[in-house]
Amino acid sequence: NKSNSINSNPAPKSLMRAWMCHGRTHREMVEKLASAGIARSPICKEALLKVDRKNYVLDPEFAYDDAPQPIGYRATISAPHMHAHVLEDLLPPLLQSSKHKPDKQLSILDVGCGSGYLVSVFGRMVEKERMEPKLNKGKVYGIDVIPQLVEMSRKNILKEDGDLLESDTVQVMVGDGWKGYPEGAPYNAIHVGAAAATFPKNLMAQLAVGGVMVIPVGPDGGVQYLYRVERVGDDGGVVGIGGDDSKIGFLEDDFKVYRVLGVRYVPLVRTDD
Repeated sequence: NKSNSINSNPAPKSLMRAWMCHGRTHREMVEKLASAGIARSPICKEALLKVDRKNYVLDPEFAYDDAPQPIGYRATISAPHMHAHVLEDLLPPLLQSSKHKPDKQLSILDVGCGSGYLVSVFGRMVEKERMEPKLNKGKVYGIDVIPQLVEMSRKNILKEDGDLLESDTVQVMVGDGWKGYPEGAPYNAIHVGAAAATFPKNLMAQLAVGGVMVIPVGPDGGVQYLYRVERVGDDGGVVGIGGDDSKIGFLEDDFKVYRVLGVRYVPLVRTDD
């Protein structure tokens, strides 16, 4: 029973100040996220400053409100404080991998890429190698089950972040989040932007050892929590490191699962329902 192995962490104090990081400008929104202690690291703050949220929402008038907004097709763009929280949660495994494997390109997967916003922010984090602290160059894959949202992502990215597509730092495509994207595995970081009814084992198998997945889990319209899934072993096998991926199993002991906080997300859609 997976619930037996879940560690419950109290919500970070900084998130108690969430929902209040509205800005009149892009910079003011990011500065408020920083002063609230949500966007803490210079790397995350810099990436947030480079990607203007107004290019990724339907109504630019509300671009800098600290609230989720509908983007069509029953999807939303998350509130800025949630995006900042996710970035901070996924930065440590990227730094760890860069430290231990200084020549290996990082790989990041954004499941339910929606508007394309978080794909671009991740892209700005890893578009070039950094030295202090050491952060390797990386590739960001964004997938969404809805073709129209993938097209929206691409159009939004092209507005002011098109160089990320041209340099092949980011790539967006149609894909089923339950199945992930084995071609880019193993991943150092996976973000899932929709609630899974259960933990998606195929997706977890695509995490590199030391990699982290941030995912909301719970029934549609019911109690949902944001979880941090950390890969600590490879006894069950890792997708994407050579060999026959079809023979990879799933071993619960390969993962540590932490419950972070209560959330409300749209459901993660399966293509085979």
